[in-house]
Amino acid sequence: MRFNFYSCITTFLLCLLSFTSGAQSTTSVAEAYLQSISSGGRQLQFRVVAVRNGNLVEGIIQVSLSPLKTQILQGLRRFRSQRWLITVKKMGAQQFALLSAYGLDEDAVASTPRSNPLPQPLIASSIQTRKSNNARATLGPQEQEIVEITNIERLNNGMRAPLKQVINLHNAADGHSEEMAVDDFFAHCDLDSGLSPFQRMVNAGYSYNSAGENIAAGNGTASATMGQWMNSSGHRNNILSTSYREIGVGYEYSNDGQVDRRDLNGDCVEDDTGGPYYHYWTQNFGRRNSVYPVVIERELASVESRFVDLYVYGPTNAQSMRFSNDGTNWSAWVSYTPDYAWELTYGSGEKTVYSQVSTGLNGGGTIYSANDEIDLNNSCIPMV
Repeated sequence: MRFNFYSCITTFLLCLLSFTSGAQSTTSVAEAYLQSISSGGRQLQFRVVAVRNGNLVEGIIQVSLSPLKTQILQGLRRFRSQRWLITVKKMGAQQFALLSAYGLDEDAVASTPRSNPLPQPLIASSIQTRKSNNARATLGPQEQEIVEITNIERLNNGMRAPLKQVINLHNAADGHSEEMAVDDFFAHCDLDSGLSPFQRMVNAGYSYNSAGENIAAGNGTASATMGQWMNSSGHRNNILSTSYREIGVGYEYSNDGQVDRRDLNGDCVEDDTGGPYYHYWTQNFGRRNSVYPVVIERELASVESRFVDLYVYGPTNAQSMRFSNDGTNWSAWVSYTPDYAWELTYGSGEKTVYSQVSTGLNGGGTIYSANDEIDLNNSCIPMV
């Protein structure tokens, strides 16, 4: 196998700089509104309305932005009126550097849980059928693609935090897509068993505090289905909501050619027919108040570099965090921030990152544990 030695060294040094910058002892995390952006775009004013951790006080702060953080600047300009979760590093008496910014919904910081009505089911106006010798087939790559482009949409529309996929929600979503394809119906409610989306999630072992569901039918690709959802206000709200932290996706294909039963008003009673639709998609969203996921590279299936970006969920009073590649040997405790740069172990294959977030300094409070996996396809070998 040939590889570019100098390219690997350059990548190693650049990522090492990124990795070492993650451990910040003077960082603060707060909820704030953007007040102004200078003409050059590098000097910002934020009005801090709630301090999650650190030594900030509520009120106006002056913040500088690195020229490298052009994506943050573009997002701040485009969505400047929304509420932000910001991480800043103290640089002087009254000056701070902006390390990260994530958009927040107003309902995400409210005291009561979010409760969304189920959006009306979406069907494609024109159906693309696919020849197959199988009655149905579950396509894992289609489901993974929905997860990835969901997180891309969340980044591009308000710079929201990525969702973490969990097996319980995948099972609930996949089971519903399979039932629709096999039993020839299209509805949020299972028209044969009477189970609602929320009952299915609980039956799959997911005890939620907030939950939602999107379904669609007729399109054979993940991108076309996502386009349908993003052009519908109820489905779009589910995809972009910061009330959710976790996601599961199900896709099923059936070529039986049967007309589908439909429920148009959400009362779990058949009141229309349509189709056949052939392709059936389900997205399940959820949040468990006591679960704070860690997400590697916005939930991509694989990466080529050992140096990865983590998004770390934490409670509003999170103070510190630490990480491990094996669940036994841990990094030092550092101040909590949603963004962190991390180094995976050498060698290609599935990698796991473990996280612990604490409500006290140096792990002195309540600790919340999580982990995430990603495949590493790496051609660089360590220097000896």
